[in-house]
This record gives sequence, structure tokens and C-alpha cells, in this order.
Amino acid sequence: IGFVRVSVGSLNESIEQHASAWIGGITKLLNAMARPELLAMHEETTDLTEALHRSPDTLEDLQFVLNQVADIGRRSMEVELHIAALEEKYRTLRMYEFEVPEEEASIIDGLHGSWGELCNAAKVRDRSLSASKREFTLVTAAQVTEFQKAVQAIHEEYMARGPGAGGIELEEGAALLEQYRSTLSKSLRQREQLGAAQKLFGMPLQAYPELSEVEQSLSDLSGIYSVHRELQGKRDDWAATLWSELDMGVLEHGVEEFEARLRQMTKDIKALRPFRKVEEAVGSFRQSLPLIASLKNEALRPRHWERLVEKTGVSIELDPRKLSVGMLFEMRLERFEAEIGEIVLGAVKELNIERGINEIAETWRTMEFSVIKYFKGSQERGLVLRSTDEIAQILEDQTMNLSSMMASKFVAPFVEDTTRWEKAMSTVAEVIEVWVKVQSKWMYLEAIFIGSEDIRLQLPEAAKRFDQVHTAFKKIMEETAKRPNVLEASTTEGRLDALAQLFSQLEACQKSLSDYLETKRTAFPRFYFLSDDELLQILGTSNPTSVQEHMLKLFDNAAALTFDRAGAKVLGMVSSEKESFTFDSQRLAEGAVETWLSGIEEEMIATLRRQTKVATYTYPKTDRIEWLKAELGMVVNTGAQIWWTFETHDVFDAVRKGDKMGMKNFAAKNHAQLNELIVAIRDPKLTRQATKRINTLVIIDVHARDIIDTFVRDSVLDEREFAWESQLRFYWDREEDDVLIRQCSGDFRFGYEYQGLNGRLVITPLTDRCYMTCTQALHYRLGCAPAGPAGTGKTETVKDLSKAMALQCKVFCCGEGLDFKAMGSIFSGLVQTGAWGCFDEFNRIPVEVLSVVSAQIKTIQTALADGVGRFAFEGREIGLVPTIGIFITMNPGYAGRTELPD
Repeated sequence: IGFVRVSVGSLNESIEQHASAWIGGITKLLNAMARPELLAMHEETTDLTEALHRSPDTLEDLQFVLNQVADIGRRSMEVELHIAALEEKYRTLRMYEFEVPEEEASIIDGLHGSWGELCNAAKVRDRSLSASKREFTLVTAAQVTEFQKAVQAIHEEYMARGPGAGGIELEEGAALLEQYRSTLSKSLRQREQLGAAQKLFGMPLQAYPELSEVEQSLSDLSGIYSVHRELQGKRDDWAATLWSELDMGVLEHGVEEFEARLRQMTKDIKALRPFRKVEEAVGSFRQSLPLIASLKNEALRPRHWERLVEKTGVSIELDPRKLSVGMLFEMRLERFEAEIGEIVLGAVKELNIERGINEIAETWRTMEFSVIKYFKGSQERGLVLRSTDEIAQILEDQTMNLSSMMASKFVAPFVEDTTRWEKAMSTVAEVIEVWVKVQSKWMYLEAIFIGSEDIRLQLPEAAKRFDQVHTAFKKIMEETAKRPNVLEASTTEGRLDALAQLFSQLEACQKSLSDYLETKRTAFPRFYFLSDDELLQILGTSNPTSVQEHMLKLFDNAAALTFDRAGAKVLGMVSSEKESFTFDSQRLAEGAVETWLSGIEEEMIATLRRQTKVATYTYPKTDRIEWLKAELGMVVNTGAQIWWTFETHDVFDAVRKGDKMGMKNFAAKNHAQLNELIVAIRDPKLTRQATKRINTLVIIDVHARDIIDTFVRDSVLDEREFAWESQLRFYWDREEDDVLIRQCSGDFRFGYEYQGLNGRLVITPLTDRCYMTCTQALHYRLGCAPAGPAGTGKTETVKDLSKAMALQCKVFCCGEGLDFKAMGSIFSGLVQTGAWGCFDEFNRIPVEVLSVVSAQIKTIQTALADGVGRFAFEGREIGLVPTIGIFITMNPGYAGRTELPD
């Protein structure tokens, strides 16, 4: 190309070499593929040639030869095409100069001629066998007739005694099924041979409907009996399973499969007798499954299996390592459904009881007391139990559970255990109950007998007894701290008796202490208004100032006593409002506290009586405002009311003598005095105490003014009129040399209980009527019960009247916790001090307590009516101060309150 010369010689040579290699490879592959076909065709041709020359001595030989002839004729075209394809392959090999083996070349060259010769030989052979065919046609016809009779005989026997006939058991039917299936198989082969002969000889085909019927029947029955055989096989497999290894799910799944197979069968099959029997067998097995499953319940114990053997009458191996499912199959459990149900139900109930007992045992195996250190202030005093409420609740619950177990008819196997636990629970409950009581009393008395040397000196025998209890109780608590298990600690030998003995000893200590306190209270009755702890706080120390914090409970409004610097003498009293006064005579605070407190009470009364007398006599000689500033609040109130009563009587006398303007003039004076107080209270220089005195006197003067204004309005001009008699009037009686209080028919002495500056209620006409009711009740030695809704001032009115009369008034809130002993103690204090008791919401006290309280009140009222100085009350003789008053208030109709019984 142009100046370039291209040399392709080597390329052409290389291409030629590659092409030659490819031709060699392909021809080898083609020969390898054609050789087997060629050899197979040659062998087949040889075999057919030999078959054509077999001698037809028998019908079978004739059939064989004729079949070969027919086969050759039928395959002639197919074989020729195949031979042509092989010849083409070998032609190709020769064309590409492939060296064909001599053997193959010889076969392929003569193959087409060999096949042609074979086809001609077949035609010749066919014509030569015409005589034999006619002979064997007659033989075949005879065989068909004979076979038809045999089929009818088989059919008749099958219908009469075959596997589907009536009265045949499944096992026998299964054997017959196999027998007839063998017979049928032989008959079918014979039918096929005869049919082939008939086709070979051109004879019409003979039908055998009876054989087809038997064949169909056996086919239907085969499905039924296969279910039966498989069920039996499964039962055998399951029967070999150990009971302990049985999985109920496998049984249930297997039965479900059998049931599903039966359901899928046609209606015709379901109508067969064996089907119903197999269905019954499966159903029976299904029925036994719940019973078998129930026997797998974990609740069953050997005793239940023994009962099962007894009920069924079938002996089985009870060793779980040897017991098999087959043993249960042999028992035919479906016959004992009710008995098994009863046994299993009982086992479940018994298991519940067993678990309940085990739960109780486990609970008390781990249940422990919580032991803590007991401190009094910052000082450790020993060990005590923490609250046992949780233990008590568990104890109550489990005791109820045990009672339920004992009431069950299934408890028989566990009677011994339940009885033992019932006794243990009873013991634990009793021990804890006594233990808590002992601990409570020990904690109370420990502070008294261990913490107070004065009490130990006063009660040496009780102190010695308590020391013994103290040592024993600490030992028990130390042991419990080491071994806190509740059951162990409670059932330790002798523990209940030891605690009971300790409780008895503590009761004796308590009684000695109570007797001691009662002696102190009897000596100074105001101690009844203190609790035991408060009284012991006073008695447990020799320091007189220990009474200070309790003064408001001992006296109405004396917040404190005034002591000298040494604390050995009492100089006076101080009220809650810081008003104070000095005793006329100093009192020594030494010796028994009840003794010197009684002296304090006497000195209070004497000093206040003297001051009231002096103030009353100096009232008309002094400016009223200045007089008010100089005197005590209760003295001012009393003195002002004495003089108002005196001046009112003077007015009545003046009117009787002809001074018609006397009452109006006195009314004007009352207005003027009230105005003076109003002006005085505005004085910025007034002390706080003086302000309170004026406030209280304003309330009293307003009431006095209103009374006089009413007299003027209603022309009340005679002291005998009820309008005047019904007023609460104060007098200084010169013969008695004391303040007397009168209202209607009642006469009362002034009480001189220090009131301080505790104020007064606004006095309304309703207040006056309440006062009159109360004073008349007291006059007739009765109690009083102001009635009205809550918050209307019933209690405050009673307290205000007691302030006016200078009597101590104690208010008690009643409730369910107030028993007859507590009420008796309160009444003892009131009776011996002459104080008033106001019992709020009296109808909250339980009716059974009210019956005793009513008897107590009746005893007091009888003693008051008899005018005795001492009387028997609650088993002992006590003093009676006639100023005592018992008042009750009620709020009917509220929740938790009841009407009083008649």
C-alpha cells in the first residue's frame, strides 16, 4: 500500500492452523456423540432380529413375537429418520477427513440395509404366524370366560366376608384388606394380560365391573384402615413413652391429624361400617386425652395414683421411672371420667393447701422483728421492737387462711401440718400481743423508775420489782436482736410465760404508781387535771419550779408563780396576760409538792378576797378610772358589779320614797360612766393591762346600761320584779364578809379563782337567759345542758359565767376514746376542787360508757342534794366541794353523734 509493504503470510498460516485445530476438535466431539447412538441402534437391530426368530410354542411366546412385529412396523419411519441423521453425521466426519474407526464405518455403511431387511423379515414373520393366531384366539376366549367366573366368585366372597362386611373387627378387617389387596393385584395383572391378548388377536375387550367394584371398595377401605393402622402405630409409640417424659401436645396434635383426615374423606367413605368404627376409636382416644392431661397435673401425688388404681381396678407401676403411657391406655380411662375428675380436683385443692402451708412456712422462715435502740432524749435506754403492725396483719391473714384450710374437706393429708401451724400462729399472736403490752408499759415506767430517783425513794418496793423486770426485759430484747426471727423468738420455750410474768409485774408496778399518784391527787385535787406523765414530771423532781409549765392546767389563768431568787418561796401569781399580784403572805415551796401547792391555793383565795374587799370599799372614794388602773382585772369587774347592784337597790329605795326621776338619773349616770371609759381607753399613756381592764369593764357597763335603760323603758321600779331578780347580781355581804352572787332563787359564793385579764363575752339577753338557766340548775344541785347548733357559743357562755363567779372551769372534748375510768377521774377532780366541768359534744361518748357516766353523775348529784362533805365515789371516799358544776353540750344530727338515751 503506497510505500508500505504488508506481509500476511504468517498470519494466514496461523489462521489455517487455528482452523484446523478447531475442525479436529469439533469432529472428535461429533464422533463421540454419534458413536453411542450408532452402537445402540446396531444392538437394537440385532435384538429385534433375534426376537423375530423365537418359536411361538406358547401364547406368551406368540404374544411376544407378534408384539415385536407390531413394534417394528410402528417404529419403522422413526428409526429410518434416526439412521439418516447418523449417516449425515458420519458423512460430515469423512468430509473433514476425520479418521472414522473401521468398526464404526462398517456399521454405519450397512445400518440402513440391516433395518430394511428387518422390516421385510417382520412382514414375512407376521404372515407365517396366521395359523398360530387363530389357534390362540380360541384359547384366549376360553381364558376370558374362566377369568370372568373367577372375578364373580371373588366379588361374591368379598361382599360377604370382605373387610367392609358387617361384624368384622378392625384388626380382622385390616388383615382381610391385605389379603384381598393381594388377590386383587393378581386379578388385575391377569385382566391386563387377557386384555393385551384380546387386543393382539383383534378380539373385543371384555369388561369386569365386579372387579372394578372390588378395586374401588378396597381403595376406599384402604384410607380408612390406613388411619386405623397409623393410629395403632402411634398408640404403640406413645405407649412406649415414659409417663414422666410424655408431652401432651404431641398426643393432641396426633389425634387432631387423624380427625382431620377422617373429616376430609368423602360421604361415600364415611358411610362405610369400618369408618364409623375407626371414628369411634379416634373419638374414644380423643375422649381419654383430657383425662390423661388431667393426670399430668403437678398436683397428683402417689396417694392419688393409689386411689386411681383402687377406682379402676387396674394395677399399674407407680414408680415414675417405670410408669409408661401404655399402662394408662390399658386402664381405658374414659370409663372412669367422673372418678378421675374427682381425684384430680381433690389433688388440686390439696395442692393449694400444700402451697398455702409452704407459703406460710416460707413467710415465717424469713419474717424478722425489727429491733431498734430506744432513746430517752439523747440517752440510750435499751432495745425495743419497731411497730409490729405489718407482722400482725400478716398473722391475721394467715390465721384466716389456716382456718379456711381446716374447714376444707381436702385437708386430711395436711391435718398435722395445719394444726401445728395454727398452734404456732396462735402462740405468735399471743406472744406479740403480750410483748407489745410489756414493751409499752416498760417504756412508760422505765422513764419513771429508772429516770427519777425521787419516785424510787417514794416507791422502793415497786422500784425493786421494776429493776427485776428491767433486767429480764433487756435480756429478752438482746436475745431477739441476735436471733430476730419472729417464729423462733415467739416460740422459744417459756417465752410466753416469761412475758406474761413480766406484764404481771409491770401491772403491779403500775398499780403501785397509780395508788401513789391517787394519793397525791387526793391531797391536791387539782392534780386530777394533769395526766400521769405531767404529774410524774412534777413529782419526779424536788425543784419547785417544775410546776410552772403546768400552772394553766392547775389554775384557771395563773400562767406562773413568782418565786424569790432562791426559788424557796412563792411570792405571787402571773396571768397569761402578764398581770400579776403578790400574796399577802409568802409561802414556802418546800416539802411535798401537794402540800405547798394547797397552801398556794389557799393564799390565792385569801389574797384575792382581801383585795376585792379593799377595792370594794375604796370604790366610792376614788376616781373610777384611777381605781380601775390600780386594781386587778377580776377585782375591778367584781367591785364594779357590786357597786352597780348596790346603787340599783338605792334607786329602787328612792323611787319607793317618791323620787320619780331616780331611775332615769341612774340611767344617765350609767351612760356617763360608760362615756368616761370610752374617753379613757383613748389615752395613749394607758398600759396594755389597763387597756384590757377597761375593755372588759366596757362590756360589763354596756350590759348594765342596757338593763337600766330597759327598766326606764318598762317602768321597772321595784326590786321584787322578775326583770331585776333574773339578773346576775353581786353583793358584799357584811355578815358573811364575802362576795355573794344571786340570781332568781340561787345564792352563790364568789370563787376567787384568779382570772387575770382573760376578758368577757358581750352579754346579750340570750346570754342572760343562759346564765339564769345555769344558775338555777346549780341551785337545785343539777347539771345543765345548753343546746344549739355548733359554733353558737354554748361552751363559751358556760366559761364566761364561771369567770363572772371566779370559779375554775375545765373544758373536755368528748369522744370514743373517753371511757368510764377517765370520766371517773375527771369527776373526782371536779368534785374535790369544786370546779366546773364542761363536756363538749357529750353525745359522742359511746352509749355503753354513757350508762356508767350517768350513774357517776347521779351519785354526785345525790351527795350534793344531801349536803354531805364526803361521799363514796368509785369505790373510795372523797371530799365534796359544793360549787361543782357539770355542764354538757351536744350537737345533735351530726355524723358520729347520737341522741342521748332516756
